[in-house]
Amino acid sequence: MLETKNLSKHYYNGYRQIIALDKVSLNFEKGKVYGVVGHNGAGKTTLIKLLCGLVFPTYGFVYINKKSLYPKNFELLSNIGAILEGSRNIFWNLTPLQNVKYFSMLRGLSYKNILPVAKSYFEIFELEDKLNTPVRNLSQGMKQKLAIIVSLLHNPEILLLDEPTLGLDPNSSYSMQKLIRDIAVTQKKLVIITSHQLNLIEKLSDELVLLSKGSVCYFGSIKNFVTKKSEQVYILTLTSRDDKTFNKEILKYKPKLERIGGEIFATIRIPESDLDQVLTHLVYRNTKILNIEKQNSSLEEVFLKEVAK
Repeated sequence: MLETKNLSKHYYNGYRQIIALDKVSLNFEKGKVYGVVGHNGAGKTTLIKLLCGLVFPTYGFVYINKKSLYPKNFELLSNIGAILEGSRNIFWNLTPLQNVKYFSMLRGLSYKNILPVAKSYFEIFELEDKLNTPVRNLSQGMKQKLAIIVSLLHNPEILLLDEPTLGLDPNSSYSMQKLIRDIAVTQKKLVIITSHQLNLIEKLSDELVLLSKGSVCYFGSIKNFVTKKSEQVYILTLTSRDDKTFNKEILKYKPKLERIGGEIFATIRIPESDLDQVLTHLVYRNTKILNIEKQNSSLEEVFLKEVAK
């Protein structure tokens, strides 16, 4: 459905060349959510802008349904809906209803037919009482909700979301996440998300695109990535009456300590590679181990470890 081949974008600052994206080749399938992650300047937003025609590539190709978007097949963009960070795809001087009317007419759609669809989304995001309020007077979260609604009016096959939950309260964020999964799984559409909220990416995404300095470091199953790259960690809950239990060898793991009466209760995260050594120490000190729980690393933990390399 959506494919990039050697997609690259270079900028020039005087005589200095800045490579924002470098030879990125990806193949996206419908019915899935793809999470694009990377540190600041990794190329995430540049990729989104290239996919929706906001900037031209220095070289390389974007294919939508096997047709090349560049240099001039921009009618293919009718397959795409997008929101950009900062709600920049809506007009702040218009009301939500006026935005819906403007963008439906801009796309050649009947406002009469689109209005019931828009109102169903207004209901999902609890914006019914703000339909005639100028957007500039709405909160950032409300603006973000409207941006999503506008991007869905033409029922696009591909949805590009740059920081989709930015500024949303927990309830609205949950509604947004539920809607995104429904769009991908139930409606069988392609959804691509960029976000610095790695817990959100891990929860929503089927596939992961990890970018670093404009290049793809990993592309594939998010579950496989976390499993392959993570180090097994064990959570130990224990109690001891001996202060010497918690010498420098144990304190380096930064245990959570609580003294109750004459006993010290502790919770410690221990890497699998150190587990035998720590257990030997605890047994030697006659420490009572209350619980041992195996825990996998999160995407955020793995990401921080990979980026630090």
